Amino acid sequence: MDIARTVFGGRSTQGYMHGKALKAQTLAEDEDDRDCSPEDNTDTGSTSQGCGYTPTPGGPFSALISSMWPQDILAKLAQPEGAGQPDYRYNEFGFRVDEEDGPEATSTNILNMPFLEDSQERMKWIAHLEFTHEVGDLTWDKVEPELQRSDKLRGMIRNGIPHSLRQQMWMRISGALLKKLNSEMSYKDVVKESNNDHLMSSKQIEKDLLRTMPSNACFSSMSCTGIPRLRRVLRGVAWLYPDIGYCQGTGMIAASLLLFMEEEDAFWMMATIVEDLVPASYYSSTLIGVQADQRVLRQLIITYLPDVDMLLKEHDIELSLISLHWFLTLFSSVVHMKILLRMWDLFFYEGSVVLFQVTLGMLKAQESVLIKLENSAQIFNALSDIPGDIEDVDELLQIAMTTAGSLTDSIIETNRRKHLAYLLADQGAIVNPDSARNLPKQQLSRRQMRRSRSLIQLLLFGEIDDPDFMKAKNIKQTELLVDLREAILQVARHFQSVDPSRNSKISLVADYSMQSHARDHENFINVLRNRKRRAKALLDFERHDDDELGFRKNDIITIVSQKDEHCWVGELNGLRGWFPAKFVEVLDERSKQYTSAGDDAVTETVTDLVRGTLGPTLKATFEHGLRKSSLLGGPCHPWLFLEEAAYYLVEKEFDSVYSRLVLCKTYRLDEDGKVLTPEEILYRCVQAINVTHDSAHAQMDVKFRSLICCGLNEQVLHLWLEALCSCTPIVEKWYQTWSFLRSPGWVQIKCELRILSHFAFNLSQDWELPVKKEVAAPLKAGVRDMLVKHHLFSWDL
Repeated sequence: MDIARTVFGGRSTQGYMHGKALKAQTLAEDEDDRDCSPEDNTDTGSTSQGCGYTPTPGGPFSALISSMWPQDILAKLAQPEGAGQPDYRYNEFGFRVDEEDGPEATSTNILNMPFLEDSQERMKWIAHLEFTHEVGDLTWDKVEPELQRSDKLRGMIRNGIPHSLRQQMWMRISGALLKKLNSEMSYKDVVKESNNDHLMSSKQIEKDLLRTMPSNACFSSMSCTGIPRLRRVLRGVAWLYPDIGYCQGTGMIAASLLLFMEEEDAFWMMATIVEDLVPASYYSSTLIGVQADQRVLRQLIITYLPDVDMLLKEHDIELSLISLHWFLTLFSSVVHMKILLRMWDLFFYEGSVVLFQVTLGMLKAQESVLIKLENSAQIFNALSDIPGDIEDVDELLQIAMTTAGSLTDSIIETNRRKHLAYLLADQGAIVNPDSARNLPKQQLSRRQMRRSRSLIQLLLFGEIDDPDFMKAKNIKQTELLVDLREAILQVARHFQSVDPSRNSKISLVADYSMQSHARDHENFINVLRNRKRRAKALLDFERHDDDELGFRKNDIITIVSQKDEHCWVGELNGLRGWFPAKFVEVLDERSKQYTSAGDDAVTETVTDLVRGTLGPTLKATFEHGLRKSSLLGGPCHPWLFLEEAAYYLVEKEFDSVYSRLVLCKTYRLDEDGKVLTPEEILYRCVQAINVTHDSAHAQMDVKFRSLICCGLNEQVLHLWLEALCSCTPIVEKWYQTWSFLRSPGWVQIKCELRILSHFAFNLSQDWELPVKKEVAAPLKAGVRDMLVKHHLFSWDL
């Protein structure tokens, strides 16, 4: 057929491009340009044509997209036998294999057979595309971005998509190509924004890059082709979907996609997976979506596999400990790549119902083996090994459809909602079950990019927005409020799950009454009436004498006396004694009860929630309606507004600092006895952050997140918002008339933020700054002896 040549430009029936190894059409700004030097080789491991080496069909790296071929290894494979051969053997997908794992000539096992494409199957697919489109000289740009669903297409997909067509077919059957074409943002825009935005998740992504596929030649070192692509895709997903950020499960999926797709297509496939193919809360920080799916799976086992259900109950085995990772990575971390490709063919077409069908099929296939096992350890190990033991994917899919072919999306969705409610109830997070605001969001929200106006538009029309945007401003404010509400609930649920004894009774419903605003200042001052100084132990201190106070790291000590600079007196567990002041850190608790749930030195989860979830949502709120800088103006960032507003608030009331006692205004006293209002606390925090963060060359995003941590520590975040919105001249200078901070909607934000003032935070404002190693200058021998003789030594000696 002519279609074979027109669609694929002369590609062979094995499905691999011969000739030049084309350079990837990706955003590879940080990838080194590779020089190609053609050499003549006759070795069967690879061929050199043009300016790159090409793998042979069925040989190492032959299943990869051409832009991922590791030319350095292919060059070694092209050398004569025994001359500079690579250290490892590689399979078609670039994974290292042991010598004994090579294909056997007489084996019929799919895992031991070379990965070659069936030319007849490929021609059937081409004929189907040609017939359904009724177009001569069909090329990919003429194929519909979303294929019409039919029983015939489903049957063909179940038999496997020809590997040479997978990239284009996956994009079409999943809806990723349609999403890409309809998106207001291009992948280039996403990469640019994610590189400029200093995300909290970037550090974790960088740590996980080499952990994702260490045995694959494309991801085994930082210089490999796949590493910068994986970094950009993961950062792009984390930036585009702030509700989920970065989840380690997505790394394995993205790396697997990059083996067979160009970078941009892999990104849009990831966007389709997290946005359409699995529930919105699947990859959230709590993983509550995938947890709900494990309960759904357990319910389905009762229905479809009663014998397996009885076995699990009899031996008290929690299947989710094993299967949660299967679902989280879409099986990419537990099955052979040949098996995974066939699973994903069906998954991208039918959605997450395939995950349940395949899992039930695997359990059904091993049911007879599991029943014969005698103890729980054997059963647990056998269940863990099931995905890796699959050898015949056709047989697995046949069993899966026979066992659970009647399973539908509506059945799955009904069970998901039920078990999601059960999970939230178990966490004690639902105050009003009838209120949808207490449930996780059912749709992910994307970041939006507002296109800059041209120079002529700015000169002619200024900053007046178009009617469509003005019409949608209320919708945008609602979205911001919903995102903020969800972020606050995530933080609150963390406190309630980690320390339920102290936090379970705190209401998560915002109080919008007028009386609540009048009580804010009263509540702020009341916490000082019975203030106790407390300190957290930084290390273990063993008690040797009766007058000493021993403690363990992270113990909370009540300070009785701080008269001595180096030795303080404190109480712990009914005992009183002295201890080195350098071994503890004073907690500015404002008499609130300390809890480890809010201490970033004990758990990093609270840091991820505050800096990674709450911070971006608050930043989006402060960015809403922020005036853009003029043509020759400087940068525009909420931090600049906060700096100017904090200075304005303190300067405005400077002359009346001490008269506030007469006016009964809210205040608290610091160690020097000076009156401090929430406005002055804001000013001090801004100044302190500027001092520490400027020396570390921190970005304004980092400063903004650090200020949020200070506000949570002082329980004044909601009062700060009220003060900021009250400084009218500064707000009018920085914000448009339709912005959140100039609308009555800021009162709603204040009421939502008030919820966080009921929780005890102990967050470091310097958490994102690099750690400085201070080297103390050694004391001269004479000075040291004199200090010791007169008992003037410090704990540094």
